Amino acid sequence: MKDQELNLAIGQRLRSVRAARGFTQSELAAHIGVAFQQIQKYENGTNRLSVAVMLRLCGFMKVDAGWFVNGIETEAGAGVEDEAAYLAREIERISDLKIRRNLTMLIHSLASSTQQVENA
Repeated sequence: MKDQELNLAIGQRLRSVRAARGFTQSELAAHIGVAFQQIQKYENGTNRLSVAVMLRLCGFMKVDAGWFVNGIETEAGAGVEDEAAYLAREIERISDLKIRRNLTMLIHSLASSTQQVENA
């Protein structure tokens, strides 16, 4: 797997958690002591996220450092079938049966609505 692919996959995870926490790139940058352009470069995979910066991000956003890297090679290099297998493994890790069923129903609903839009 190429470094650029890894950098991009990690950057996408950074964007995801930043958005989920409701921070702008500027707010996040100010809290960890970098320019907002640097956050853009991390999220776009242009610049590599150092371990030191990753740990500052994790501390500020209250996420485990493993969240940025666990399964990243599978995700970054995945084709559609690999991606589906990865998703299935992640769903299996959810111990609460009710949550797993609800998630499966959500995925089915999203897939069905996407297909309806494409066929319209």
